[in-house]
Amino acid sequence: MQSFSITHWIILLAIVGVLARPLIQGFKRGMSGNADGKMICPSCGTQGDPDTVTRGSIWIEIVLWLCLLVPGLIYSLWRLSTRGDVCGACGQKGLIPVNSPNGKRLAKQFEAS
Repeated sequence: MQSFSITHWIILLAIVGVLARPLIQGFKRGMSGNADGKMICPSCGTQGDPDTVTRGSIWIEIVLWLCLLVPGLIYSLWRLSTRGDVCGACGQKGLIPVNSPNGKRLAKQFEAS
């Protein structure tokens, strides 16, 4: 039986990391008291689920993986680390949970205007 090489382990870890990310995000939201995931944008006042944006290009990532393992892995890890939530309406970062004190204050402020 053939044993796993370092390449196989790196690919396996990358796949596990990609698949585990949604579970980790759900756990973080549950711990912050924002289990429903509803956020408010301090810029435009939009309330709802945030959009997730990943910097970089999927096409560059694919080309780097096809060329060599190391550049593809580095680029993939960079893309995963720069992924973040933004407002679905205006694209701004820094969303606030609606059920937090600041979120409630912002919701009242945008309702009044």
